[in-house]
Amino acid sequence: MRRLLAATDLSPRSDRAVRRAAGLAGPLGAELLLLYVVDDDQPASLVDAERREALSLLHGRAAELAKSARDPAPRVLVETGDPFDGIIRAAEAQAADLVVLGAHRRDLLRDVFVGTTAERVMRHGERPVLMVNRPPAGPYWGVLAAADLDEGSAHALRTAAALGLLDGADLTVLHAVQAPERGLMKRADLSEQAVADYLSARTREAEAELARFLAGIGLDLPSRPRMVAEEGRPATVIKGAVGRLRPDLVLMGTGQHGILRRVILGSVAAEVVAGLECDVLVVSYSASRDGTAASAGHTSAPA
Repeated sequence: MRRLLAATDLSPRSDRAVRRAAGLAGPLGAELLLLYVVDDDQPASLVDAERREALSLLHGRAAELAKSARDPAPRVLVETGDPFDGIIRAAEAQAADLVVLGAHRRDLLRDVFVGTTAERVMRHGERPVLMVNRPPAGPYWGVLAAADLDEGSAHALRTAAALGLLDGADLTVLHAVQAPERGLMKRADLSEQAVADYLSARTREAEAELARFLAGIGLDLPSRPRMVAEEGRPATVIKGAVGRLRPDLVLMGTGQHGILRRVILGSVAAEVVAGLECDVLVVSYSASRDGTAASAGHTSAPA
């Protein structure tokens, strides 16, 4: 990990993302970039004035971080445009290994149509995105990783490990098992016990698949992760596990380029991201960037 990009709107809410990014960059020896995006849908004189003010504030914040951590001062950047587009452009131009965002204020009506800035960066960008919802209080101690047993999930786990997010963490890997045959079995007048026995067997098979999947990734972890397979809608299963386990961080991978990836993110990850109070890391999988093709044909829905 060479470079982390922390996007801020200079509010106290987004400053927690800056502090989390600084806490990650130091141990990794990575360069930290602080980014502010000026909305260019206003008179040029106001754009210029906001740019100057943002640069001044960013330089001041960078100096504070360097003084407190005794690390090199972060580099500051100011872009113009729509916030989500400016963040994506800066992340690509700077080859950022991770984009760190705060949970920005929500406009309920606007979110219905276009989503929050963080969700749009996750949907349209190619870089891993860490959305920081809580004030940082040291390393992540509890991590919940939603896995679909494909290369996208493997890539997400490898990315989290490379960022040091799994070091010393209590890791739970969760696989959501969808069983559309449940409805067919009920319509066939099978007993509740027969349906329950089938679903129990299907879950045990999924747990064995999950164990083989994790063994094949080759993660170097100090302790064996907890493995859980549950039947149900992926978003429902993930949110239920978050409610029980109370993790500090939820990790999710998304699929390949194009329509499939956007459908996945729209149907599962965005639903989960919108409802969580803990931090969330979303890692998109690009076959062209990673050099391999994502596996296909798995029966469980992507998480």
